[in-house]
Amino acid sequence: MKSQLILPLLLLLLSSSAFLSSCSKQKSEKDELKLDDKNLTTCATGADCSFMFTEQADFEGYTSLKPGTYRVFWSIQQGSGITSTLYIKAPMPGKSFSLAKTDILAGKIQVNSSCPTCYMIPFKPVDGYVKGINITPDKQADQTKWLVEAKIFLQADENPQLKDTVFIKQYFYPNFVIN
Repeated sequence: MKSQLILPLLLLLLSSSAFLSSCSKQKSEKDELKLDDKNLTTCATGADCSFMFTEQADFEGYTSLKPGTYRVFWSIQQGSGITSTLYIKAPMPGKSFSLAKTDILAGKIQVNSSCPTCYMIPFKPVDGYVKGINITPDKQADQTKWLVEAKIFLQADENPQLKDTVFIKQYFYPNFVIN
């Protein structure tokens, strides 16, 4: 009697585990990060822009990178006396990443605009998203190219009614000699 029950139970167990693994595979394929290279942002007329990343890094303050545990992406736009910088701390492992509001509030995004001859209101990131994908995953890290899309909502420190949005969708290139 026991042997007659064991075989059907074993078959049921095997079929349910196969079913569950196929469901999880479908979910992971569905959740795979998708980015396209349409509508890339451009540099403002007369400005100089750069889009770079480095690995095993972190940032502190508004202007300095240091050794750390992240892949740090940064974009700089310089023009008309104003320099705008966006820093993004992404996880090191993986061929893609996605950051959400909780990551932004945890300090993984930093936005800075500076103008030595202007009076500027400081803004802080309060919401948004960042998605990135390595479009050359078979190459060595110093030869890779990442496509990153970021939409960051900013709010003035002292006046929450003042808001701004930073949007970047661009290719980022390696810079392992941080300058």
